[in-house]
Amino acid sequence: MTNTSLRSVAKKLGTGLFKRPILVKNKVLVGTHHKTGTVWFANIFHDISSRLGLRFVRSPDERFPRSGWDIFQNSHSAFDLSKLGQFRGLHVIRDPRDQIISATFYHEKSAESWLHVKMDEFGGLTYQEKINSFSSFDDRMLFEMEHSAFHNIISMKEFDHTDERFLTVRFEELITDYRLERFEQIFKFLGFRRVIVGWCLISAYRNSLFSGAVKSTHVRSGQPKQWPEYFKPVHRKRFEQLFGDVLQKLGYDEEWDSID
Repeated sequence: MTNTSLRSVAKKLGTGLFKRPILVKNKVLVGTHHKTGTVWFANIFHDISSRLGLRFVRSPDERFPRSGWDIFQNSHSAFDLSKLGQFRGLHVIRDPRDQIISATFYHEKSAESWLHVKMDEFGGLTYQEKINSFSSFDDRMLFEMEHSAFHNIISMKEFDHTDERFLTVRFEELITDYRLERFEQIFKFLGFRRVIVGWCLISAYRNSLFSGAVKSTHVRSGQPKQWPEYFKPVHRKRFEQLFGDVLQKLGYDEEWDSID
């Protein structure tokens, strides 16, 4: 979109000439999973909503928002589709092996409140205290794989990937989408009108690490295919015991390189 077109849209937005039904053809759902870009996409769609006067609701727990909304994000991709009306949805997944590594690093140090709740199953320790009670990163990975990451990977696997109302995209595609080509496909699929897709792309760029404008304490790396550096035969064996054909189901390369 040219600068002239953007200025024209901005003028109309400012005067209220564009209304919600004109900006987007339908309701928009955004489904992520833990460590698949939840905060990243919340920032993008909050920015889009602020720019365009749309109503953005984010919830990790509610399967449908109880108030007026145009864009609804659930950080577990758990939606009550029977109550959400006509929509288009985005579903973000990530290589489960990288998800485990990212979550292990994150849970060692994060200040998120749930990580600091005393839990009977851990003998009164918090999740963070328990994961840090293991002396090696190898053992922390195994613990993470069997606990928090387990639930997140199962939810990625069990999501209905045949629902054509959702576009499933890989975190790995987007973290290196410097030309915003995949993002453009996403916004068009979600029903944003052509005249404002340029605004959406600006929001995607300005909220992405590759823009150089984002300083995030939430993201350690985000680079794809980190797992060969960390996975050992013991991790591969436990992964396959817990998750079976998840890599095939999600469309990820099942080649384990030298990990045998």
